[in-house]
Amino acid sequence: MVMYQTVHRTRLALLLCLLLAALPTWLGANDSCPDPGKWVISGESGQFSTSALLDRYASADVILLGELHDRVEDHRWQLHLLAALHGRHDDMSIGFEMLPRRSQSTLDAWLRDELEEEELLRESNWFEVWGHASTLYMPLFHFARMHRVPSYALNVDQATVRRVGSEGWAAVPKNEREDVGPAAEPHAAYVEEMRDILAGHPLPDDAEADDFLDQFVRSQTVWDRAMAEKLAEATERHAGPAIGIVGRGHAEYGRGIPHQLADLGIDRVVVLLPHRQGQNCLSEPPYPAHALFGVAAGSHDGRLAPPRLGIEVSANDDGLVATNVNSDSPAGRAGMLTEDILVRAAGRDLEKRGDLLAVLDQQQTGNALTIEILRNGEPLDLVVEF
Repeated sequence: MVMYQTVHRTRLALLLCLLLAALPTWLGANDSCPDPGKWVISGESGQFSTSALLDRYASADVILLGELHDRVEDHRWQLHLLAALHGRHDDMSIGFEMLPRRSQSTLDAWLRDELEEEELLRESNWFEVWGHASTLYMPLFHFARMHRVPSYALNVDQATVRRVGSEGWAAVPKNEREDVGPAAEPHAAYVEEMRDILAGHPLPDDAEADDFLDQFVRSQTVWDRAMAEKLAEATERHAGPAIGIVGRGHAEYGRGIPHQLADLGIDRVVVLLPHRQGQNCLSEPPYPAHALFGVAAGSHDGRLAPPRLGIEVSANDDGLVATNVNSDSPAGRAGMLTEDILVRAAGRDLEKRGDLLAVLDQQQTGNALTIEILRNGEPLDLVVEF
């Protein structure tokens, strides 16, 4: 069952978010994998300090910091590298995949100290658009605000991605394309990689494999193109490099955002990725990144997602209706039933899915959350333990 805090998208969009943002680590063996705290540069022997690496790429126009969205240490690495880069390029900018273009005014207001964290999340529709734990990303947003680093919302709405995927670029009217231009044709290797990904996952019952692959690739390329265009815009407005905070699947092997940037005439693009001990490195081209940073394995390097209620909901005039409840879930164990109406939790009225996601985003394992419900018109409090 799809848990509540998974953003409700089509199967195609869900595959894009879950698969492409977290593509499998490359295969192959290499004795020069980076030690923790060190870098290896593709095609070169030896290990490098962060200072030496940044010297090497001082003239880059765009630097992509690839992440696994729910991996805590990836975001710590991004934050530390942003600080190191800003120490050398006080005229740099930052682009965030997590925010769609329509959130730019909200991001600008955040940078001007006009919004609190909750307002930034609410006004950017974080929980509807992105859905990953906000605590992973807030240090990055705080860094941008503290240092007044110009920042850009890179993404487009999921509806645009889905529409281009299902109908094709030409079928979408120009005024409904969010000012995104036509994407460059993807590499053949990129298409085959998408084919391999889909081969391991069930398709919708009425989908033909080749047709679904075409939709998948079209959706992905418009996503890459939108982010590339905003990063290119940032390089035109600011003298320093544009730093992209993006899912690693959009950056690896130069086939996503880097390919679209090249089509826009920007070739000085650097892809940097964290690399965990115990994973294999690549010993020969094609390389997934220009350089890899060694991350130590351990309890600090975990995955973080908001606690899950274990329900599906739909909104009506009374609140959120539980349309499906997993009996072996926090909500089910608390006694929630199908057709219960969720009215209020943690001081917040629950009028839409994003309201509940915002509440869940603040919960931690071991917490208890009181949810006010209506059951057959009668008010009732349920205590949900995570």
